[in-house]
Amino acid sequence: MCNMNKELMPSLFSAIVFMLTACSEPPEESPVTAAGPDTILVSPAFTIGIMMGDSNYVFGTISDAVELDDGSIAILDEASCCSKLYTAQGEFITQISRRGSGPGEVILPGGIVKLSDGTLAILDHATGTHRFHPSGEFLEFMIDFQGQDVPQWAWGVNDMGLVGAITQMQMVNDVLTVNFIVGRWDSEPEHTVEYFRNSFPFNPERMDEFFSNTFFSTAFTASEDGTTFIAPISSERYEVQIYNPDGTLYGTIEREMDPVPKTPEEVADETALITAILKERGVPEDRIRYQPDPDRWMIQPQGTGTDGQGRLWVRNGLTDLVIMDVYSRDGEHLAVVQFQGVTDPEIMDYLNIKVQQNRILIYSLQDPDYPRLYVVDMPEIS
Repeated sequence: MCNMNKELMPSLFSAIVFMLTACSEPPEESPVTAAGPDTILVSPAFTIGIMMGDSNYVFGTISDAVELDDGSIAILDEASCCSKLYTAQGEFITQISRRGSGPGEVILPGGIVKLSDGTLAILDHATGTHRFHPSGEFLEFMIDFQGQDVPQWAWGVNDMGLVGAITQMQMVNDVLTVNFIVGRWDSEPEHTVEYFRNSFPFNPERMDEFFSNTFFSTAFTASEDGTTFIAPISSERYEVQIYNPDGTLYGTIEREMDPVPKTPEEVADETALITAILKERGVPEDRIRYQPDPDRWMIQPQGTGTDGQGRLWVRNGLTDLVIMDVYSRDGEHLAVVQFQGVTDPEIMDYLNIKVQQNRILIYSLQDPDYPRLYVVDMPEIS
């Protein structure tokens, strides 16, 4: 499988990630075409992370981050196999977890989530789901996935559930088949609700097809009440499907947008960037053969999130600027938010933007200087 073994796959998933409320009456199942509101400019209030010095602020690889109920921030360092906890102002508090196979220890951490009771969970591909008190104290081994795929890019939802994505490989009629699934997990290793599935034959000679059908196939997020948003990644159509927690569709947001072609320089830069990342994770270059879409994606992979008021945030992929559109639950286009000071416009970079209850956390696995977390206060939106 071209080195795509169990140890490589979780690390690869994390490498691509950056590319990467209260209940209410559901809207009718009809598309909503949004108008264009004014743009709100925001900048980081502060950053967490330094190049060298105090090890409590030095990261190997930031692969996830969450805001807890008291405003403190947990940052998952994949390279160091731990999470570091900071105050709401960015001061180091304690380290959560460490490398190992015992209770509360991790080997291949793939994500970190805030659960509905305010506790914290680290999702580890090798050992399962570990739950911690916000102070950092280990509480319990929550879900034993028994060697099965652990949800990636997960969001904590009501009743201690998780919404995330898995990439399964199985033999179907003597054909090695890949299943990319976005679903909900409760207390068992099998998902209880399925919101999205894409199945296709695995071809180790065409890793570009693998990426297009998994990591680059859909963006998704979930609000705390369990409502789940699915945005198919496309350079031709803009659409967000809104699902009830039980998996039934109750609305769709659509916008009319013209395709935007990439420049030859952008295509070359993207090809080089993805190739370099995958080579670092052990994929032979002759198996990568990554071919970018000639047009820009209208919604960026993993470019969605929800805030504490249940508003949906969607990353606009048609511009060089870092912009997210904000929608109400019924699809009204409330705001355009532009983030300043979070990337170097001269360098191709893909940011992971984690919209939280009261703030927005931004990071990149390929920061040209050093890994750091940008903390942005939630802007006022009418």
